[in-house]
Amino acid sequence: MLLKTLHTYRVAFSAAAAGLFMLMLGGCAGNPQYTDYHAFLDEPRLPASNKPYLIGPPDMLEFTSTRVRELKNYRQVVSPDGYVDLPLLGRTYVAGRTTESLKQELEKRAEFYYRDSDISVRVSRYASKKIFVFGQVGGAGGYAYNGSNTVLNTLAQARPTDLADPTSIMIVRPDADGELRARMTIDLDRMVRTGDTTLNTVLEDGDIIYVPPTDIAKVALTFRQLLLPLQPIASTVQAPRDIVQSANGDVPYGE
Repeated sequence: MLLKTLHTYRVAFSAAAAGLFMLMLGGCAGNPQYTDYHAFLDEPRLPASNKPYLIGPPDMLEFTSTRVRELKNYRQVVSPDGYVDLPLLGRTYVAGRTTESLKQELEKRAEFYYRDSDISVRVSRYASKKIFVFGQVGGAGGYAYNGSNTVLNTLAQARPTDLADPTSIMIVRPDADGELRARMTIDLDRMVRTGDTTLNTVLEDGDIIYVPPTDIAKVALTFRQLLLPLQPIASTVQAPRDIVQSANGDVPYGE
């Protein structure tokens, strides 16, 4: 039984090694390059998105007023159904609206109680919209979109790892239906070395950043995937060996 297991292990390991050899023999194709730059770059360049931010759950809103004392420094998270419950002014639907349009409605409603009502509304915590980062980064996942996220500050938060290929980072922009609208490849290494931030575009809600592995990292990651099925076999081989050694008095069984 032990010899059969060892033979299976050798065969599987040989297959993994052969697969790795074929991968290396085929050469490193590199990562794809995309050039839909026109879809990402505004002329003239803007420091923030030129699209109004639309409130949504679970954003946190902050209300302030010098005259409407019930709303002074009042904060509330937008509920899943898109409402906030305000002192004096009651339940208000806010999802899909700008802070300016909400401010105007609330001031008009507050005039019933106060003369010359003044109310300001701002988003104090952005949580309803996301930018996504995947690939060889230390912090993969969704990042809050606030209208001023750029490629550089998002990557700085995500922290590309040593396995990352900084010359071929892909930015993907889907449309409202989730279909691919545009994509571009940026060279972060060149951007940092030369200071040329032409492609440090302001991102949009739903944008996806993918940080690919280097060619060498691809080989290492592929080899690791090929070896994963061998781990149970290796454990099976180790157990009988321990038993044999214990029986011979070489190693106390169980240590």
